[in-house]
Amino acid sequence: MSSNSTLADRLEEYETERLINFLREDSELSHIELGDGFFTRLEGENITGHLFLKLTRQEFREFGMRLRPALELEDYIKKLCE
Repeated sequence: MSSNSTLADRLEEYETERLINFLREDSELSHIELGDGFFTRLEGENITGHLFLKLTRQEFREFGMRLRPALELEDYIKKLCE
């Protein structure tokens, strides 16, 4: 991967476990109430970085998230992809 790749480019390559570790440690997400159930669902659904970047607020709602955190997480993904 080139040295000028974006964070989204790098996340595309992440397998599920690495994605979860990244999300747990990212300070940009510290204000969003994700809950352990969210990470369990990512793991259970085998969501890779590539798939994560395509998720929408509706899919996060289907994961059991409340509306506000789902919207905030969708915004987070949009910023990653800018």
